Amino acid sequence: MTIVRNLPSQLILSHAPWITGGFLIVCIIAFAATGLALIFDGQVHGLVAIGVGAGIPLLMFAIIIKRDQAIFDAYAGTITLQRQTLFGYSRRVHPLADLSEAELQRLDDTSRPVLIFDRGKAAGRHPLVEAFVSGNGPAHAVQTINAWLADLRGIRKSV
Repeated sequence: MTIVRNLPSQLILSHAPWITGGFLIVCIIAFAATGLALIFDGQVHGLVAIGVGAGIPLLMFAIIIKRDQAIFDAYAGTITLQRQTLFGYSRRVHPLADLSEAELQRLDDTSRPVLIFDRGKAAGRHPLVEAFVSGNGPAHAVQTINAWLADLRGIRKSV
């Protein structure tokens, strides 16, 4: 996840698989262009190139590509988890006070950030993204969330 904003009053993290999405769009355009060129050349099997060659990457794009965003708002006392796909938009709001911490969930050489709610309706573990990714991005997101929470709780204790 990418840190979009890190202020004492608000932390925003976002995840959008730009490289995967871009690759799939290039595949869609390439196969669609090839299919159209074949059709204009009088070859009917250009329809197959468009249907299968562009259709499969388009279906993969629709299923795989998700834009996730987590907004930690100290003033409102909420955590807003948003997800946008080609099929729709979802939004869940949880009380910030119910959040215990963030942790790293690992699967082989990949990981993802997970929020741990210790009370409330959302009690349990909630992944910020569905996909496990390699690299140190998820660990950095977890460290940033936990540092932000520690600062927030330190400020609230001193007030």
